[in-house]
Amino acid sequence: MGFATVRAALAGFVADATRGGRRAGRLQDVHYLIAQLSDTHVGGPHFENGHRLSLAVDAINAMTVQPDLVLVTGDLTHEGSAEQWSEFSDRMNGLRSAWQAIAGNHDRSIAELAGHRTLDAGSLRLVLLDSSRDEFTADDAAWLDSALSECGDRATLIAIHHPPFETGIWWMDCLGLAGRELFETVVRRHTQVVKVLSGHVHRPIQTQWGSCSLWVCPSTAVAIALDLDPQHDPAESAEPPAFSLHAFTGSTFVSYVVPVGAEAERSSIGARAPEFVAEMRALQQQRRRRGPAT
Repeated sequence: MGFATVRAALAGFVADATRGGRRAGRLQDVHYLIAQLSDTHVGGPHFENGHRLSLAVDAINAMTVQPDLVLVTGDLTHEGSAEQWSEFSDRMNGLRSAWQAIAGNHDRSIAELAGHRTLDAGSLRLVLLDSSRDEFTADDAAWLDSALSECGDRATLIAIHHPPFETGIWWMDCLGLAGRELFETVVRRHTQVVKVLSGHVHRPIQTQWGSCSLWVCPSTAVAIALDLDPQHDPAESAEPPAFSLHAFTGSTFVSYVVPVGAEAERSSIGARAPEFVAEMRALQQQRRRRGPAT
């Protein structure tokens, strides 16, 4: 399937504020849709963290096609306290869609998030890893290798809080995953793994291991500045909260970054250029008559 087909299928996923509701049926090109949140840091020093998480929840709830799953890839709380975990859960329970979460290094004390697990997700298999101790050990590798060997013919997505690769942001790499080379060795051995989702670095980053795509999700709380100069001090940047959207097409994923809040407010192009919209609608009809791109 060509990218243009998926792009057309996803065109209505993020709703205009005046639309809302759920479409009847699923778009045939998308087998499973995941909204990924990360690094919400509820209770952290940025006092609006909880509110910024709720902005993302509201944006997901407004989608005209709801995700099959909302997946949160760690650092849900800032200190792992019972109060912060309760606030996070209360805000997430406002979602229309089901949600799952894994632990980050800030969530070590939350017993409900401890340990590795697997989930069935339609035609996908999800492997959810606990890297809250900042390491991937030989025991973790043996567990993951066994879990992946159980379903070698089924497309698989792995979620882990820490990116299992060097990001180039020097100070975040200093706080990275010990044993990431071991993780890579295991994943490369299992070609059914099509996607690895992570967080921790508070900004979108993508890389590739063969046919497996690795994705780092932005944060809803605060953005880490994109700075590849190791002589510069650690820095944050003024960016809106954002989440990721991953559409599984049956063989691969198409992934997006979705900013939320006032900075990301939608405005209709048709209001100022109706002739352009009419032209695009005509092209849309031509594409539909031709059928999917290959």
